[in-house]
Amino acid sequence: MKTLSTGQPSTLKTYRDNTKALFGEDSPAVQWLNKRIEDQGEEEEVIADEGQMIQLIASIHFGGVEVEENGKQDT
Repeated sequence: MKTLSTGQPSTLKTYRDNTKALFGEDSPAVQWLNKRIEDQGEEEEVIADEGQMIQLIASIHFGGVEVEENGKQDT
């Protein structure tokens, strides 16, 4: 399993917990990650580059990426 620069495993749970700590429970990014966890499980490995994930999460949180109600990214 991949490991993040923090030493944590690269899982949906880790990204959700870190996002929640930074932006709060009500963040659209946390809601998006919760939907991924609902679909795939919290121990699902995230194989995307850590920097790309951080950019995606920040973009969702700050409104640069719209997320449809079903949790999918709106392109």
